[in-house]
Amino acid sequence: MSLYNERIDVRSTTGGHPALFAWRGRMYRVRRVIGSWDSGPDTADTSGTATATDVRLVRVAAESDQGEPSIADITLDTATERWTMRRLWG
Repeated sequence: MSLYNERIDVRSTTGGHPALFAWRGRMYRVRRVIGSWDSGPDTADTSGTATATDVRLVRVAAESDQGEPSIADITLDTATERWTMRRLWG
């Protein structure tokens, strides 16, 4: 298992859950959201103001466009709305 930290394109449902994502030229369909965890700001400046952004980790069961099943950890930076591939188990 590797830690990728690569940007991905995610299409979400109206409820905000990932439905599809593209990574390294392949499309993955989310079959099931296994879990979702929010990580709040974990650093503060001297005034006590948070300096880190909120991140949501989502673990999904996904299937590639070639029918290969996998488990993926993807993260959403809620400040920028950017998604990142963290880990993928095939």
